[in-house]
Parts: sequence; C-alpha cells; structure tokens
Amino acid sequence: MHEITPQEQEQLLTLMRRHRKRLMAYPNVRAVDVGFAFKQQRPSDRLAIRVHVNRKLPTSDLADAERLPEEIDGLPVDVIESNPVPDAEFRHSRQDPVLGGISIGNVKVGGPGTLGSIVFERGTLRPLALTNWHVVVASPPVAMDPIVQPQPVPPDPEPPNSFLGRLLRWDEGLDAALCSIGEQDGTRSRSVSTRIADLPLPAAGSKPHTIGLRVVKSGLRTGVTNGIIDGTDGLEFSVVVDNGLPPPQGVLGGPGDSGSLWLDRDTFTAVGLHFASITDPEVRAWGHSISAICDKLNVFVLNDVAIGTPWIGGHCRVLAQTRANAVCNLRVVYPSGRTSRASGLGQALADAQGLVRWQWRIGTSTGRRPGMKLNAFVTLDGTEHLVTTELEGTPDVTQ
Repeated sequence: MHEITPQEQEQLLTLMRRHRKRLMAYPNVRAVDVGFAFKQQRPSDRLAIRVHVNRKLPTSDLADAERLPEEIDGLPVDVIESNPVPDAEFRHSRQDPVLGGISIGNVKVGGPGTLGSIVFERGTLRPLALTNWHVVVASPPVAMDPIVQPQPVPPDPEPPNSFLGRLLRWDEGLDAALCSIGEQDGTRSRSVSTRIADLPLPAAGSKPHTIGLRVVKSGLRTGVTNGIIDGTDGLEFSVVVDNGLPPPQGVLGGPGDSGSLWLDRDTFTAVGLHFASITDPEVRAWGHSISAICDKLNVFVLNDVAIGTPWIGGHCRVLAQTRANAVCNLRVVYPSGRTSRASGLGQALADAQGLVRWQWRIGTSTGRRPGMKLNAFVTLDGTEHLVTTELEGTPDVTQ
C-alpha cells in the first residue's frame, strides 16, 4: 500500500459521493467508502470504491437486482464484510495529571472507554477531555452528567476521588464527546498533560486523514497498536494491520479502546478518534476525522503554541507546549506597534508536564487597525514562535 495525495483522495471521494446514495440502497449495505481493495483478506495496492456489508453472500445467492456493480466509472467496486461493534470496557487507575490513553466513563453508561487526549477549547484555551459519545453519553443524554476517571469495574463501587468533570458537549454522528476537568467553578480539578500513555511524544496538532497513512494509537485495552488507513468516506476511515509492525495481541482494538486517538506515526499529528474494531473476517479498526470533530465541538489539539481570543477591555491567554520546567517568555505587540507592558507577560516557567500559560489584561483604549493583527512572540526553551490574531471588541474612545 502507498500513501496517496490529498488531491487524489478528494477525486476518489467526489466519485464515491456521486454514487453513494444508490449503493447504500442495496440490501445488507452498512457503509460506502474509498480505499484499497482487498484480496484474500489482505489489502492490495489497488484503489476502489468499497461497499461494506454486514454479511458477504455468494453471488449465486443474490438476485440480479441485489448484485453490486463490479466497477463504477472505471473504478473497481470491492465488497467488504464488516460489522463493527463499538469498543468499551474496564480498567486502569486514577491519574493526576490527566493524560490520553487512560480509563474514562459515565457510571450511567456501563463499561469505560479510553480518554483519547486532552484538547483545548478555542477562544478560552480551557482544557477538556475528549472521548467517544458512546463511552460517556447516557440515554437520554444529560448535559453536566458527572464523568469519572477511572470507571469502576462492576460490581466494585466507584473509587474515591474518581470524579473527573462534567459532560459538556457531544456529537452522536461523529461519536465524540467532551467533559470538563473539574467543576465549572474550578473546584475538584486535576492537572493535565498532553502526553498519551506509552507513546514517546504528545499529540502535535491535527490534520485530515489520508488513505495509506501509517498511524498509531494507545488504547485502554490493547495498548499501542500500529496500522495503515486503507479507506475513507471523508469523515469515517478504516485502519488495517501494518505487516511491518503487527499488533502484539493480533488485533488493532478491543473492548475499552473506544475514544483512543489515531495519530500519524511519523509526526504524532492527530488524524482521528477510534470508535470500533473487528477481528473477523479480517482485523480492522475504525475512526472518525479529528478535523471534523474539532470543528464540531469547538476545540483543538495543541501544537507548540496557541492564543485565545483577545478582547479589548478583557483578558487574553497564550498556551504552549515545551520541555518540562523550561524557561519561556512572551512579548506582545498590538496593531498600533506598541509593545504591551501588562502584568502577566514576560518570563514564565513550564510546568512538570511541559505546559506554560500566560494571561494578561488588554486596556480599554487599545485600538484596532484594519489589516493589522496582535503579534505574540513566544520563546520556548530558546526558540521563538510567532502567533497572530485579530483584536475583538471596541476601544473606549472617551478616555
């Protein structure tokens, strides 16, 4: 298998979308995507429109009207048997700082899944825990439900101090949900880390997934597993075994792995949120686009430096990831060209997890200028980064 370009993938998806509705109307069809065709239960290097069915039947058992076409617009049609069951199970201990790859759950739902990663809210930079919808959202859904870490193993009682936070937002279609770290007033909180258990580096931002990309995840049940994205419908993608790095347990995922973050193996850039896997008729796992999830839930995966929304007369925050206990510095230049001397800027030390934060107040007389942005010069352990953003709000011209 080879990695294709984003342009090639978009061409395939455009073709697939033209015919998806018709293909989904066939009996027994669960999903339609594009990716590598399978031969003898192994992915080949040939690209195809792939029709996933709950059960693959011999052609002789199908009526003419039930038989899928062998090709569409010159592209082969591959029929794949896949009936994934969402992963969710039990395990692990309470963690502080909270990090990815550990147990998370809602006692109303049942078994736990995996906390994929600490992500951050756009604008406020508030840390939140990301996992699957089916792991923490009860039926009917209840906003502000308590979320626990770890989830108790029945019939054991809930462990002491297991409260993690409150259920805030979710999207059932993308099988994704967020919870706070601690109560909304800041009490009962824990520290956070962008690390993911048993991986050498934290997640480094996010990007769209592509067919052929080699990926890795760290889940509650099966630990670290590697695979290759073999197909996608644009939002959902599937992962198959990378024969060069076969999974230690022979599977890509299992009960309890739901919510794990799929990452580009080379860059550790997040590409998706794991939600299901199968072992028969072939080993396969599924994820949803992290780009779509972040846009829908208004969060981001931190990559070096991020800046919050700077409000005139309010506060602004900068967040960065670097080496633990590194000496860092922040210098802010407003659109007028003036360098801010506000309290809260300047030198700061990263915490033991490598996170460093600044917060300062923007004066009410600070002005906006067309086409000019606020510039934040962030020095992390000797290396300078520049982040820019627009000022929000209106200055007080009566002063």
